[in-house]
Order: sequence, then structure tokens, then C-alpha cells
Amino acid sequence: MTVLALSMAASAAAQRKHTVQAGQTLGAIAKRYRVSVTNLAAANRLKKTSNLRVGQVLRVPPRGVVYVYPGQTLTGIAQLNKVSVKALAKANGLNPEATLRVGQRLELPGYSATAKASRARNAVLSGMVTLERPASQETLRVRLFDKAGKPDAKARARLARFLRDRENDRQKRPHTRLMRLLAYIADHFNGRTIVVVSAYRDEQGGEAGSSRHATGQAVDIRVEGVPNEALRDFCLTLRRVGVGYYPRSSFVHIDVRDREVYWVDWSRPGEPPLYLPPGETPEQYDAGSSASASPATL
Repeated sequence: MTVLALSMAASAAAQRKHTVQAGQTLGAIAKRYRVSVTNLAAANRLKKTSNLRVGQVLRVPPRGVVYVYPGQTLTGIAQLNKVSVKALAKANGLNPEATLRVGQRLELPGYSATAKASRARNAVLSGMVTLERPASQETLRVRLFDKAGKPDAKARARLARFLRDRENDRQKRPHTRLMRLLAYIADHFNGRTIVVVSAYRDEQGGEAGSSRHATGQAVDIRVEGVPNEALRDFCLTLRRVGVGYYPRSSFVHIDVRDREVYWVDWSRPGEPPLYLPPGETPEQYDAGSSASASPATL
């Protein structure tokens, strides 16, 4: 078991967020993440019948964690989860007769820190990624992190070469968090090949640094055999990541930044950007209205 697996497993649990898309309901979102509607609602202090708004960010309860919904008791929660009241109370340092408060976080027996660490030792996260770049007909299979969970210097250099500017062969060391994002994606989609559409772009004429592509912090990708919508939705669960969805193109943009940002660009390849609010389509776009502002520093 490596430090990488532990740290990535812990981070993945902390990063379970979902950004609501047009037409989504609590029930549909709960089904996707395999959690109960009651628990999802309680985790976000909502009613099970609450209407959601596009762009709303929901916290998805991790496995083994229950949030108290109005009217629930310790006994009722224990029965629903097929555990004893005594064990549930002990796991949370409570008296079996304790009164619960709405939204209170409870951990099911067997999901203590010790149990989590034990499961983390069996985590499949390894930092191994398989990349393909159709434009240069190159492939790269590399383990991005060493046994201590630190970015491997040789792997980083190989990745920099692979992600180089296609026009002039200039290179930029990829940000370590971008490396980690690629590892998350590779693991989540069971090691499928990540196809790189665009990566480092060397910017000249005093504009260097205006794009995250120019600083080794961004890539445009797709995953073999995975719809871009599924790739987008997974990336939206990650923290401090910029996610750009391009319905009329063949990729999803991801980058590292200080806060989560999401945008939709309806432009076709070679056209100027057309940023519309999530959930709005060009057909709904009124010529008299203005498109949303460009996302900061793409």
C-alpha cells in the first residue's frame, strides 16, 4: 500500500460533489451515486421533494455515512441500515437513547477510521495512466507517482514531452495537481485510455500565462469508450478544478485552479466561444440577450 493510494482515496471521499444539470432530480442523482434520496436530501438540508436549480452543488454522502432527516431516530436509522442501535451509538459516541438533530452526521459501524484505513490499503489507485495523442500518433503508459506518493520526476519529464506544444515542440512541466487529476480519471474509468486533444500551448507576443494551457495546468481530453457527458460529470465531483464542456466538440477541458468553475461553450471547432448558462442551448438563446461572461483564465 502506498501513501499515494491513501491520500487519493481520502481525497476522493472528500471530493464527492455533484453540480445539478438541467432536468435532474434528487432521485436521479441519488440513483447515480447509489445513495438513498433521504440521505442525499439530509446531507444538503433539503426536502426529498425539493426542486433543484441548475448549477446547484450538492454534497454526496460517502459510503458508510448517514445524515439525519427530519423525524428520524437512532433506532429507525439502525433498522434501515441493518445494524444494532448499540453498535450505531457506539460508533458515534452517543447514548442509545440520544435525541438526534436534523442534518447530524452519523457513521455506520465498520466505517471507523481504522476500517477506512484498512480498505484504503486495498485501493486500486496506483497513478498508472495510459495516454494517446492522435495528432502525433503517440501513446504513453506511465506511473506518475513513486512509492512515497510523490510525483515521479522521470515520469513527469516523459509526460511533459508527451503534452508538448504540437507547433514548436516546446515543453512545460505539467502541474502536479494536473498529474493527480489524470490519475483520478484513469482510476475512475478502470484504466481506459485517456485521449489528449490539446495540452501545453506556448503563447507568444506578450500573452504567455493568459491561459492555463500555457502554464501546464490544463488539458482537453476524452476517454475511450466513455461519453463526454460522463467524463464531465465525474470531473465536476473534483475539488478546485475548472471543467469546460463543449457539446459540439470532441473533448472536455479540465484544469487546476483555486475554486471549482464550470462553463459550457456551444461553439463549433474554429468558431469564437459561445458561453451559455448551464442548461441553456443555442436554440433557447434569445438573440436579444447576451451570452454569459467568459470563464476566467481558461
